[in-house]
Amino acid sequence: MSLTFRDLTLADAPDLHEIACHWAVTRQLGSWPWPPDPAFTATRSVPFGGEGFVWGVFEAGRLVGTVAVTVHARAPTLGYMFAPDTAGRGLATRAARAALTRGFGSWGWPEIHAATWHDNPASSRVLQKLGFVHWRTAYERSRARGAPTLGHDFRLTRPDWDRLSNRAH
Repeated sequence: MSLTFRDLTLADAPDLHEIACHWAVTRQLGSWPWPPDPAFTATRSVPFGGEGFVWGVFEAGRLVGTVAVTVHARAPTLGYMFAPDTAGRGLATRAARAALTRGFGSWGWPEIHAATWHDNPASSRVLQKLGFVHWRTAYERSRARGAPTLGHDFRLTRPDWDRLSNRAH
């Protein structure tokens, strides 16, 4: 089934909050609180106002997740989250590929970063499939977990993306 992407709106907040209400989802995010807070979710359910973008990911009209490339600490960063019932279907890879195409195509960024926690090997595999390379492992603060957590940082350079995306077509 095909995926569609668009900016989130406040009308999406209840569906986004439903996704964030799963510990399996929120524990893998860096900045979301636990337990989930509807007011916080509402702040994430509006068009992104900074450099980059955040899209809602829809399948057959249902919000199944989000994907974004936003600039944090001067580095464009890929992020995504998906409803648990979508796991193992390749949606994160497909959505991230579309986001990388937009990110590299719309801005002059030399590279895009991404990160996973140590206990999220599925997300690491998504990044590696897309051409990201691991470059650092460090402890970082996880808001949901409430403690420093071991994370893996990845990056994808524009030349690598161009080479890999041209090979895919």
